[in-house]
Amino acid sequence: MRSFLRISCSGDLRSPSAATGRRYSCALLLAFACQLSARAATDPRAALEAGTKAYGAKQFEAARQAFEQAATNAAAHQLDPAVARYNAAAADYRLGQLDAAADRLAEALRTGDLQLQQKAWFNRGDVMLGRMGQLEQQGKLEDAQKAAAEAATQFEQAILLDPADADAKVNYELCLQLQQELEKKKQEQQQKQDKDKKDQDKQKQDKDKDKDKKDQQDQQKKPEAGQDKDKDKDQQQSKPDEKQQQQQAAQAEKKDGEMTPDEAKQLLNAMRQEEQANREKMRLNLGQPEPVEKDW
Repeated sequence: MRSFLRISCSGDLRSPSAATGRRYSCALLLAFACQLSARAATDPRAALEAGTKAYGAKQFEAARQAFEQAATNAAAHQLDPAVARYNAAAADYRLGQLDAAADRLAEALRTGDLQLQQKAWFNRGDVMLGRMGQLEQQGKLEDAQKAAAEAATQFEQAILLDPADADAKVNYELCLQLQQELEKKKQEQQQKQDKDKKDQDKQKQDKDKDKDKKDQQDQQKKPEAGQDKDKDKDQQQSKPDEKQQQQQAAQAEKKDGEMTPDEAKQLLNAMRQEEQANREKMRLNLGQPEPVEKDW
């Protein structure tokens, strides 16, 4: 489609009749340009082309709007709207709107074009992995695990449509591994919560015990001087015993096979390094669901 952005209505000073004719010609050209713009607003092919150009220029909001327009008008021209919806999902993903991208890709699956279906399944898996990462950062490990499972399902469907897609196979296997890693993190999170609660309960019990002991001491009568000396001596002798009892109690609380805080920290760091290495192996097209090259 030609552009009329360079139309100019200015010129050298001429006779009134020449200037009038020039203004009339410019008006006709502008009117013709407006007619072409109005036609593009209802022509899905023109809208798809405009969206593709905007996408290439990284103007993703303009691209999304153009693709939406193409999808809306596709049926009236007996065209498959799934093509435009797939492209709109690509723009949504670039804009960081993962939920919208997932919804549009689900709509794009309603097509008879099996190649387009396969791409939609694959990229919907990518979207689910992006959502999983967000949920994991928010500490919502249960929801993150569900997102990883859903991503695995999307890649599995992509494999069924194209068994030769090695990227889909790699991503499917790693999705299963991510689910296992998230399960471990869930268990660690639960253990930490249980330990924190146990520590809080113990601190409360110790505090209540100290308060009761102090109340009992306040209720006792003041002993004689000699008795005070004997009592101080007994307390000094009992201090090592109390310390020993506390150490024994702490050891008794530690279960067989339970890791120390340092051991747990080392294990967590090792798991994080392993997880990062696995994710670097993952073959993704995150943010790369490029517009479909299809002759409508």
